[in-house]
Amino acid sequence: MNIPLRVRNLVARHDTSDPYRIAKELNCSVYFLDLPSTVNGFWKRTLRRRTIAINKNLPEWQQAAVLCHELGHIVCHGRYTAFSMRNVSYSNTRIEREADEFATYLMAYRYNLDEYYVSQFLSEGWRT
Repeated sequence: MNIPLRVRNLVARHDTSDPYRIAKELNCSVYFLDLPSTVNGFWKRTLRRRTIAINKNLPEWQQAAVLCHELGHIVCHGRYTAFSMRNVSYSNTRIEREADEFATYLMAYRYNLDEYYVSQFLSEGWRT
């Protein structure tokens, strides 16, 4: 899967790199919730509606990184569900790695990745 190309196409199609606008244009509802500290966010589909939940206790740039990661799942793995994939460690690892890569490329449009430690947060922040 060519993740950089997917991100470029997404940004071009929506004429923005703002993950919040992209989520809105993809008809995703985004909620900021008081989640456990071990949970940065998740997405789910209920009755054809996509919902993204983000831990409201994270700094703004981390919330954006979480949103980009979840958008990566939606764009690249539309049928992926964490519950059904939990026991398939190879697929789960690959899918999470691809979502992290997607988030890194999308975040690069708006943030200095080194300054905000985005890559480190994405690679370590989802681990519980």
